[in-house]
Amino acid sequence: MLPALTLAVVLHMSNVARVPQATVDCAEEEVVRLYRGIGVEVEWRRFDSDRSAPSTIHVVLTKRPSDALGRRVHGVMGAALRTEEGIGVAYVFHRQVEAQAGQYAVSESLIIACAIAHELGHLLLPDRRHSALGLMRARWDRDDFHRAEHGQLRFSPEEADLIRRTAAAGRVS
Repeated sequence: MLPALTLAVVLHMSNVARVPQATVDCAEEEVVRLYRGIGVEVEWRRFDSDRSAPSTIHVVLTKRPSDALGRRVHGVMGAALRTEEGIGVAYVFHRQVEAQAGQYAVSESLIIACAIAHELGHLLLPDRRHSALGLMRARWDRDDFHRAEHGQLRFSPEEADLIRRTAAAGRVS
């Protein structure tokens, strides 16, 4: 059962990779659907540094990891980290997304959405670990992408509960 209280996470998208806006829009809608399914509302805001809430998580869609980050995340679709100030940043690497989309014949927007949801999970889950199944699995295969296409790649009930608690406590950044 989902809580009656609406929990919210504010996200800011930086499309550094210049992915077509229609693809980004579809990905953002899917992230909203995935999190709404666990009782957490996602609000996307456009860049405006003067009005960014301190609890905003930044999502950076970039072609590939920077040199420093790339050494730590070789071959993955994204990474999540916190700045020295404690601000959450979720990176999604578009070149890796394109490779997965081609390999499994799945839409880029769906893979971007799943990668964003996964990296946000790392920022919202207290232990930040991977799981054996679902959205928090370390690497996805053909079956996972098939589940994603049918709206069945999700957080486990335990992960969903922990994410709701984090959002309720306001510890999103």
